[in-house]
Amino acid sequence: MLHFMRAQAQMLMRSPQLFATLLVIPLYSLVFFHFLKNHHQGALATTTALTAFLMGAWSHAVFVASQAVDDDRAQGTLSPSLLTPTRYLLALALRTLLTTSLALPVLGELLLVGRWVFGLPIRVDRPGLTLLVAALVTAGVAATALLMSGLMILVRAARSLQNALTYPFYLLGGLILPITTLPEPLRWIARGFFLSWGAQLLRDAATGSVPDLGARLAALCALVALQAAVGLWAVRRVLSSVRGGRVVLHD
Repeated sequence: MLHFMRAQAQMLMRSPQLFATLLVIPLYSLVFFHFLKNHHQGALATTTALTAFLMGAWSHAVFVASQAVDDDRAQGTLSPSLLTPTRYLLALALRTLLTTSLALPVLGELLLVGRWVFGLPIRVDRPGLTLLVAALVTAGVAATALLMSGLMILVRAARSLQNALTYPFYLLGGLILPITTLPEPLRWIARGFFLSWGAQLLRDAATGSVPDLGARLAALCALVALQAAVGLWAVRRVLSSVRGGRVVLHD
């Protein structure tokens, strides 16, 4: 396990493009914070920073972390790696988690930009809980990236799916509109989506008012664990199908 983690960390250090999220998302936030300051809406600054972090973490997972398989394909190491599917699954899961975790420091960057650069009244009343929820959400989006990696093994055109996995899920996660404004069928889907639970719990943790904390935290943990189980199961099935010759591997 330590060998895998060390190898993946070295791979990350050789891929500076994976750190783009740390720079791009704070730059986007300059627009949001500038708008809030000019329109005297500083009370929304904390919520804006948290929402920008969640959007950044999700897009980072979908567009960057899920491309581990494409990187292996381009380097010609995908086919040999699939000869040992169990080891490859472990390596892929750790790689995805480490890459996705690079989005976590963005939360601190956004809060500091809003506070120090724009002087907005950003405050986090429960920083420990906020960090815990942010870490859980990051684990959930890493599991989503792992699921996407399974699709990357099967088809080369999976990049088109990446574009479809952004704004619809921002809506289901309550990042653009409250989920109560969604049509009833979508509202039920959103209530079973870990991102909607994490987003609301993150906002409440920042304000210090967190009703039913235990139950909501347990629900978030369960949904993240379910997402991880689905991601692992899907990739394991894909690897088994490829190794058994039931599907064609696109090199």
